[in-house]
Amino acid sequence: MNTQSFSKSSSIRYETELIFQFRELLAEDPDLCWIFDKDANSHRLDHLTLELDGIRIPFHPIFKLKPSLPWLEALPHEQTAATLLVTPGLTSRVLDYCRQHGISAIDLNGRTWLRAKGVLIDRKALPGRSFRYELEPRNIFVGLSARIVRALLTDLDGVWKQGNLVQRTQASSGLVSRIVNHLISQGFAEKISAREFRLRDPWGLLEAWAAADQFAKRTRTTLYTGLISSPLDLAHRLQDWARRESVSIAFTQWIAAWVRHPFTEPAVCSAYVLRLPESATLDSLGLRQVSEGGKLWLHVPDDKGIVTETQLRDDLTLATDAQIYLDLQRTGLRGPDAAAALRQWEGFCRP
Repeated sequence: MNTQSFSKSSSIRYETELIFQFRELLAEDPDLCWIFDKDANSHRLDHLTLELDGIRIPFHPIFKLKPSLPWLEALPHEQTAATLLVTPGLTSRVLDYCRQHGISAIDLNGRTWLRAKGVLIDRKALPGRSFRYELEPRNIFVGLSARIVRALLTDLDGVWKQGNLVQRTQASSGLVSRIVNHLISQGFAEKISAREFRLRDPWGLLEAWAAADQFAKRTRTTLYTGLISSPLDLAHRLQDWARRESVSIAFTQWIAAWVRHPFTEPAVCSAYVLRLPESATLDSLGLRQVSEGGKLWLHVPDDKGIVTETQLRDDLTLATDAQIYLDLQRTGLRGPDAAAALRQWEGFCRP
């Protein structure tokens, strides 16, 4: 497998390596016929041509280690040949922008989007290739990185400083800086002063998170049933237990969406907890563990950030609105409908 990380230690060095690897990709491309001067100076590649069914399509490659949306927005389009963005690894955000604006793009993994007159090529990455920019976060929606995203989505209109996020999330200043810079480069956030920034596209960030989220992999869920008068009554009893025993809790899914913005009455009470109730507590609540169904779902998360970034509503500790929205995706009991109603509500993700 071709695996390589590119660093920005030297602009000349990284561009030279990027061009070299790109020339190798073109020469070995199993699907597309590229015409370029293979004997020319390997440090430059200003022009190349794609031959397709006897038609030759010229491209003007532009090499960029980490293309950002602001950089793409400022990209001139007056070249005679079609612009071809070349980068180590295309992010979905950058690729979507290229599709929307007709900019051709290719990465060292073979992921290809080509748009020219009469031509449209959309190819996935080739097997056995794994190139990326080493300072590009692999997944901003897990662990400490997710804490930063979660905090930002508590206030869609908020103005933020990186120092505030360090305190709030307990992430390192280096990680916060990396994630914030990534969000800015991908057009999710924007700087408004030397030290302040805000979300530019919070809905895009939320949907990117929802697309990447894997609920079953980041939680361990235990189901309970018993004589329960109502999910809301059970929630208040669980809240009392959590306070008595100093257990971190954050209600989510249907019960939390109902408290925030009633849409469909919850049939299930569910919450994040850092530890499960003991047998004596279950007996006092009239609950017993079951293998399926159940009226109470308790989720133990792999990262405690979910239960430290919370909101108190109607005397219940809830997960953030963005987290509730996320947790309702791909569930039954009209979960996606409740999520959609919550997102459309004007108070969604606002203090």
